[in-house]
Amino acid sequence: MDDLERGPAGSGATAKVLVVDDSDDTRDMMAKLLELESFAVVTAQDGLDALAVAAHEQPDLIITDVNMPNLNGIEMIRELRKRPGFSRVPIIAITAYGNGVAKEALEAGANGAATKPVPFTELVDRIRRLLPT
Repeated sequence: MDDLERGPAGSGATAKVLVVDDSDDTRDMMAKLLELESFAVVTAQDGLDALAVAAHEQPDLIITDVNMPNLNGIEMIRELRKRPGFSRVPIIAITAYGNGVAKEALEAGANGAATKPVPFTELVDRIRRLLPT
């Protein structure tokens, strides 16, 4: 399915967010908080897992940590941007490694990047701005 044919736009459907992080605690906390904001959430434990989950779940938006084993967030973004249906899915990269790594994520194809810690209200605002209306 083309990425323009799915998602919450005009359908009243809940947006599906894929959260990618190798920290179980961070991933679970983010998922619970996003669910409280009425998002449907799916998760992946690293970039490699995220590629499979994204293909199967077709999320409307992806939030990814950058530093992960197997396939880091930047490599995952580059790979997703090559795949049909994912050229325009919004991606937000989050890193603890500062603005240089955030800039690298943007250059790889992320729509937004932030350095940790990111206030949750700011993250939700970014998500809502990036999702189609």
